Amino acid sequence: MTWMQKAVTPQVSAAYLESGFDRVGGFVVRAADVADATTPAAVYEVHGLGFPGSPHRPDAPYVDVLRFPATPQLRFENAVGGLDEASRARTGGPFVDRPPFTGTGFVATSLAVVPLSWLAHSRVPAGSELVRISADGSAQVLARYVDVGHGWQSDTVRVGHSSSPRISRYVGAMAIWANTPLNADVLDDRVVVAAEVEPPAQYGFRRTPAGRWSREVPRAEVSQLFEMYVTARWNGLEVRVVDQWTDQNGEAVSHVSYIGHNADLAEGLRLPKIDAGLYEVSVPTSSLTRVETSQLVPQSWTTLSPG
Repeated sequence: MTWMQKAVTPQVSAAYLESGFDRVGGFVVRAADVADATTPAAVYEVHGLGFPGSPHRPDAPYVDVLRFPATPQLRFENAVGGLDEASRARTGGPFVDRPPFTGTGFVATSLAVVPLSWLAHSRVPAGSELVRISADGSAQVLARYVDVGHGWQSDTVRVGHSSSPRISRYVGAMAIWANTPLNADVLDDRVVVAAEVEPPAQYGFRRTPAGRWSREVPRAEVSQLFEMYVTARWNGLEVRVVDQWTDQNGEAVSHVSYIGHNADLAEGLRLPKIDAGLYEVSVPTSSLTRVETSQLVPQSWTTLSPG
Protein backbone atom coordinates (compact mmCIF):
# COMPACT_ATOMS: atom_id res chain seq x y z
CA MET A 1 0.00 0.00 0.00
CA THR A 2 1.33 3.43 -0.96
CA TRP A 3 1.24 6.05 1.80
CA MET A 4 0.56 9.68 0.99
CA GLN A 5 1.28 12.83 2.96
CA LYS A 6 -0.42 16.21 3.19
CA ALA A 7 0.66 19.19 5.26
CA VAL A 8 -2.53 20.32 6.99
CA THR A 9 -3.31 23.84 8.10
CA PRO A 10 -3.45 24.61 11.83
CA GLN A 11 -7.21 25.03 11.48
CA VAL A 12 -7.68 21.58 9.97
CA SER A 13 -5.36 19.96 12.51
CA ALA A 14 -7.36 21.53 15.35
CA ALA A 15 -10.60 20.35 13.75
CA TYR A 16 -9.28 16.78 13.59
CA LEU A 17 -8.37 16.80 17.28
CA GLU A 18 -11.14 18.93 18.75
CA SER A 19 -14.28 18.11 16.78
CA GLY A 20 -13.67 14.86 14.94
CA PHE A 21 -13.34 16.42 11.48
CA ASP A 22 -12.67 13.60 9.02
CA ARG A 23 -11.91 15.07 5.58
CA VAL A 24 -8.83 15.54 3.44
CA GLY A 25 -8.26 17.02 -0.01
CA GLY A 26 -5.97 19.19 -2.11
CA PHE A 27 -2.31 18.83 -3.08
CA VAL A 28 -0.53 15.76 -1.70
CA VAL A 29 2.75 13.90 -2.16
CA ARG A 30 3.94 10.35 -1.57
CA ALA A 31 5.24 10.00 1.98
CA ALA A 32 8.28 8.04 0.83
CA ASP A 33 9.30 10.88 -1.51
CA VAL A 34 9.51 13.38 1.36
CA ALA A 35 10.86 11.13 4.12
CA ASP A 36 13.96 13.36 4.40
CA ALA A 37 11.82 16.43 5.18
CA THR A 38 12.15 16.24 8.95
CA THR A 39 11.75 19.89 9.96
CA PRO A 40 8.99 22.47 9.37
CA ALA A 41 11.28 24.37 6.98
CA ALA A 42 11.85 21.24 4.89
CA VAL A 43 8.14 20.33 4.92
CA TYR A 44 7.33 23.91 3.86
CA GLU A 45 9.56 23.45 0.82
CA VAL A 46 8.62 19.93 -0.32
CA HIS A 47 4.89 20.60 0.05
CA GLY A 48 5.02 24.00 -1.67
CA LEU A 49 3.41 25.78 1.28
CA GLY A 50 4.32 29.33 0.26
CA PHE A 51 1.07 29.88 -1.67
CA PRO A 52 -0.94 33.13 -1.36
CA GLY A 53 -2.84 33.23 1.93
CA SER A 54 -0.85 30.34 3.37
CA PRO A 55 -1.03 30.01 7.16
CA HIS A 56 2.27 28.10 7.14
CA ARG A 57 5.72 29.53 7.95
CA PRO A 58 9.10 27.93 7.32
CA ASP A 59 10.26 29.11 10.76
CA ALA A 60 7.26 27.65 12.61
CA PRO A 61 8.08 25.57 15.72
CA TYR A 62 6.16 22.65 14.20
CA VAL A 63 3.96 21.61 11.31
CA ASP A 64 1.31 18.89 11.27
CA VAL A 65 1.02 16.41 8.41
CA LEU A 66 -1.57 13.76 7.64
CA ARG A 67 -0.12 10.45 6.52
CA PHE A 68 -2.70 8.18 4.95
CA PRO A 69 -2.94 5.03 2.84
CA ALA A 70 -3.88 5.46 -0.81
CA THR A 71 -7.02 3.34 -0.56
CA PRO A 72 -8.81 2.29 -3.77
CA GLN A 73 -11.64 4.84 -3.69
CA LEU A 74 -9.39 7.92 -3.39
CA ARG A 75 -9.26 9.99 -6.58
CA PHE A 76 -5.82 11.41 -7.40
CA GLU A 77 -4.96 13.64 -10.36
CA ASN A 78 -1.52 14.62 -11.63
CA ALA A 79 -1.04 18.31 -10.78
CA VAL A 80 -0.28 19.46 -14.32
CA GLY A 81 -1.27 22.84 -15.74
CA GLY A 82 0.07 26.35 -15.40
CA LEU A 83 -0.07 29.74 -13.74
CA ASP A 84 -2.48 31.12 -16.36
CA GLU A 85 -4.49 29.88 -19.35
CA ALA A 86 -1.56 30.23 -21.74
CA SER A 87 0.83 28.11 -19.69
CA ARG A 88 -1.96 25.66 -18.87
CA ALA A 89 -2.63 25.20 -22.58
CA ARG A 90 1.05 24.49 -23.23
CA THR A 91 1.16 21.61 -20.74
CA GLY A 92 -2.33 20.33 -21.56
CA GLY A 93 -3.15 19.90 -17.88
CA PRO A 94 -6.36 21.09 -16.21
CA PHE A 95 -4.85 23.20 -13.38
CA VAL A 96 -4.49 26.96 -13.13
CA ASP A 97 -3.00 27.83 -9.77
CA ARG A 98 -0.64 30.10 -7.87
CA PRO A 99 3.12 29.84 -7.23
CA PRO A 100 4.95 27.94 -5.92
CA PHE A 101 2.72 25.67 -8.04
CA THR A 102 4.57 25.13 -11.32
CA GLY A 103 2.15 23.08 -13.41
CA THR A 104 4.82 20.51 -14.21
CA GLY A 105 3.38 17.87 -11.88
CA PHE A 106 6.38 18.18 -9.56
CA VAL A 107 7.63 20.25 -6.66
CA ALA A 108 11.27 21.15 -7.33
CA THR A 109 13.18 21.49 -4.06
CA SER A 110 16.74 21.50 -2.78
CA LEU A 111 16.09 17.99 -1.43
CA ALA A 112 14.49 16.30 -4.43
CA VAL A 113 12.08 16.60 -7.33
CA VAL A 114 8.81 15.43 -5.78
CA PRO A 115 5.78 14.26 -7.83
CA LEU A 116 2.71 16.30 -6.91
CA SER A 117 -0.88 15.05 -6.99
CA TRP A 118 -4.26 16.58 -6.24
CA LEU A 119 -6.69 14.58 -4.10
CA ALA A 120 -10.42 15.11 -4.48
CA HIS A 121 -12.24 15.90 -1.22
CA SER A 122 -12.42 12.57 0.62
CA ARG A 123 -13.11 11.05 3.99
CA VAL A 124 -9.89 10.35 5.89
CA PRO A 125 -8.97 6.68 5.29
CA ALA A 126 -8.92 4.24 8.21
CA GLY A 127 -5.45 3.96 9.71
CA SER A 128 -4.38 7.52 8.87
CA GLU A 129 -2.07 9.31 11.29
CA LEU A 130 -1.79 12.98 12.23
CA VAL A 131 1.92 13.61 12.82
CA ARG A 132 3.58 16.69 14.32
CA ILE A 133 7.03 17.47 12.89
CA SER A 134 9.03 19.80 15.12
CA ALA A 135 11.94 22.12 14.46
CA ASP A 136 14.32 19.83 16.36
CA GLY A 137 13.66 17.09 13.79
CA SER A 138 11.42 14.98 16.01
CA ALA A 139 8.08 13.56 14.89
CA GLN A 140 5.17 12.65 17.16
CA VAL A 141 1.98 10.83 16.21
CA LEU A 142 -0.75 13.01 17.70
CA ALA A 143 -3.72 10.86 16.76
CA ARG A 144 -4.84 7.99 14.57
CA TYR A 145 -8.05 7.81 12.56
CA VAL A 146 -9.32 4.34 13.45
CA ASP A 147 -12.31 4.09 11.10
CA VAL A 148 -15.61 5.78 10.26
CA GLY A 149 -17.25 4.37 13.37
CA HIS A 150 -14.59 5.33 15.91
CA GLY A 151 -13.05 8.44 14.39
CA TRP A 152 -9.85 9.82 15.92
CA GLN A 153 -8.11 8.26 18.92
CA SER A 154 -4.93 9.27 20.74
CA ASP A 155 -2.73 8.13 23.60
CA THR A 156 -0.92 11.47 23.81
CA VAL A 157 -3.43 14.33 23.38
CA ARG A 158 -7.06 14.90 24.21
CA VAL A 159 -9.34 14.13 21.26
CA GLY A 160 -12.83 15.57 20.97
CA HIS A 161 -15.74 14.43 18.85
CA SER A 162 -18.54 16.18 17.04
CA SER A 163 -21.70 16.88 19.02
CA SER A 164 -23.57 15.19 16.16
CA PRO A 165 -22.96 11.60 15.05
CA ARG A 166 -24.15 12.45 11.51
CA ILE A 167 -22.06 10.95 8.71
CA SER A 168 -22.08 12.24 5.15
CA ARG A 169 -23.08 9.68 2.55
CA TYR A 170 -21.50 11.72 -0.21
CA VAL A 171 -17.87 10.79 0.55
CA GLY A 172 -16.24 7.56 1.63
CA ALA A 173 -17.25 3.95 1.21
CA MET A 174 -20.84 2.77 1.53
CA ALA A 175 -21.71 -0.89 2.14
CA ILE A 176 -24.95 -2.77 1.65
CA TRP A 177 -25.14 -5.13 4.62
CA ALA A 178 -28.31 -6.86 5.86
CA ASN A 179 -30.08 -5.04 2.99
CA THR A 180 -29.15 -1.70 4.57
CA PRO A 181 -26.84 1.02 3.18
CA LEU A 182 -24.26 1.98 5.80
CA ASN A 183 -21.13 4.12 5.89
CA ALA A 184 -18.13 1.83 5.83
CA ASP A 185 -14.38 1.31 5.76
CA VAL A 186 -12.88 -1.68 3.95
CA LEU A 187 -10.17 -3.47 5.95
CA ASP A 188 -8.96 -6.38 3.80
CA ASP A 189 -11.40 -9.24 4.45
CA ARG A 190 -13.39 -7.21 6.98
CA VAL A 191 -15.66 -4.22 6.61
CA VAL A 192 -16.41 -1.74 9.38
CA VAL A 193 -19.99 -0.47 9.08
CA ALA A 194 -21.31 2.51 11.03
CA ALA A 195 -24.69 4.01 11.80
CA GLU A 196 -25.78 7.35 13.23
CA VAL A 197 -28.59 5.88 15.36
CA GLU A 198 -28.76 2.62 17.30
CA PRO A 199 -29.71 -0.34 15.09
CA PRO A 200 -31.86 -3.16 16.53
CA ALA A 201 -29.96 -5.09 19.20
CA GLN A 202 -29.84 -8.32 17.18
CA TYR A 203 -27.44 -6.70 14.70
CA GLY A 204 -24.70 -6.44 17.31
CA PHE A 205 -23.63 -2.81 16.96
CA ARG A 206 -21.77 -1.08 19.79
CA ARG A 207 -21.64 2.62 20.54
CA THR A 208 -18.22 4.21 20.09
CA PRO A 209 -16.65 7.25 21.79
CA ALA A 210 -17.50 9.19 18.61
CA GLY A 211 -21.20 8.73 19.39
CA ARG A 212 -21.76 6.42 16.44
CA TRP A 213 -22.80 2.76 16.30
CA SER A 214 -20.32 0.41 14.72
CA ARG A 215 -19.35 -3.19 14.13
CA GLU A 216 -17.11 -5.28 11.91
CA VAL A 217 -18.61 -7.75 9.46
CA PRO A 218 -16.95 -10.29 7.16
CA ARG A 219 -16.48 -8.82 3.72
CA ALA A 220 -18.29 -11.83 2.24
CA GLU A 221 -21.48 -10.69 3.99
CA VAL A 222 -21.46 -7.34 2.17
CA SER A 223 -23.50 -7.48 -1.01
CA GLN A 224 -22.23 -4.20 -2.45
CA LEU A 225 -19.47 -1.63 -1.88
CA PHE A 226 -19.43 1.77 -3.58
CA GLU A 227 -18.85 5.48 -3.10
CA MET A 228 -21.48 8.07 -4.00
CA TYR A 229 -20.23 10.65 -6.47
CA VAL A 230 -22.55 13.60 -7.04
CA THR A 231 -21.45 16.39 -9.36
CA ALA A 232 -23.27 19.59 -10.26
CA ARG A 233 -22.85 23.11 -11.56
CA TRP A 234 -22.92 26.15 -9.32
CA ASN A 235 -22.62 29.56 -10.96
CA GLY A 236 -21.14 27.77 -13.95
CA LEU A 237 -18.45 26.00 -11.92
CA GLU A 238 -18.12 22.21 -11.80
CA VAL A 239 -18.44 21.04 -8.21
CA ARG A 240 -18.76 17.85 -6.23
CA VAL A 241 -21.41 17.63 -3.51
CA VAL A 242 -19.63 16.36 -0.39
CA ASP A 243 -22.33 16.89 2.24
CA GLN A 244 -25.97 17.87 2.53
CA TRP A 245 -28.29 18.84 5.38
CA THR A 246 -31.40 20.82 6.21
CA ASP A 247 -30.97 24.21 7.86
CA GLN A 248 -33.04 25.72 10.68
CA ASN A 249 -35.52 27.07 8.13
CA GLY A 250 -36.10 23.65 6.61
CA GLU A 251 -34.13 24.47 3.46
CA ALA A 252 -31.71 21.96 1.92
CA VAL A 253 -28.07 23.03 1.98
CA SER A 254 -25.22 21.41 0.07
CA HIS A 255 -21.51 21.70 0.82
CA VAL A 256 -19.64 21.57 -2.47
CA SER A 257 -15.99 21.26 -3.45
CA TYR A 258 -14.77 22.85 -6.68
CA ILE A 259 -13.30 20.29 -9.06
CA GLY A 260 -12.57 22.52 -12.08
CA HIS A 261 -9.01 23.37 -10.93
CA ASN A 262 -9.03 26.98 -12.17
CA ALA A 263 -8.04 29.32 -9.34
CA ASP A 264 -8.89 32.37 -11.45
CA LEU A 265 -12.51 31.27 -11.81
CA ALA A 266 -12.83 30.11 -8.19
CA GLU A 267 -11.41 33.30 -6.76
CA GLY A 268 -13.38 35.41 -9.22
CA LEU A 269 -16.54 34.02 -7.64
CA ARG A 270 -15.03 34.45 -4.16
CA LEU A 271 -15.14 30.79 -3.22
CA PRO A 272 -13.53 30.29 0.19
CA LYS A 273 -9.99 28.94 -0.21
CA ILE A 274 -9.59 26.07 2.25
CA ASP A 275 -6.06 25.23 1.16
CA ALA A 276 -3.88 25.45 -1.93
CA GLY A 277 -5.98 24.22 -4.86
CA LEU A 278 -8.99 23.53 -2.63
CA TYR A 279 -12.07 25.77 -2.78
CA GLU A 280 -15.32 24.90 -0.99
CA VAL A 281 -18.58 26.59 -0.07
CA SER A 282 -22.01 25.77 1.39
CA VAL A 283 -24.87 26.80 -0.90
CA PRO A 284 -28.64 26.29 -1.16
CA THR A 285 -29.21 22.95 -2.86
CA SER A 286 -31.77 24.70 -5.07
CA SER A 287 -28.91 26.75 -6.61
CA LEU A 288 -27.26 23.65 -8.08
CA THR A 289 -27.89 22.70 -11.70
CA ARG A 290 -27.02 19.73 -13.89
CA VAL A 291 -26.86 17.41 -10.90
CA GLU A 292 -25.54 13.95 -11.78
CA THR A 293 -25.30 11.00 -9.40
CA SER A 294 -23.12 7.96 -9.92
CA GLN A 295 -21.53 5.18 -7.91
CA LEU A 296 -17.78 4.69 -7.93
CA VAL A 297 -16.72 1.06 -7.56
CA PRO A 298 -12.96 0.34 -7.52
CA GLN A 299 -12.10 -2.98 -9.12
CA SER A 300 -10.84 -4.42 -5.83
CA TRP A 301 -14.31 -3.85 -4.37
CA THR A 302 -16.05 -5.99 -6.96
CA THR A 303 -14.60 -9.31 -5.76
CA LEU A 304 -17.34 -9.88 -3.20
CA SER A 305 -19.36 -12.93 -2.37
CA PRO A 306 -23.08 -12.07 -2.17
CA GLY A 307 -24.30 -11.82 1.40
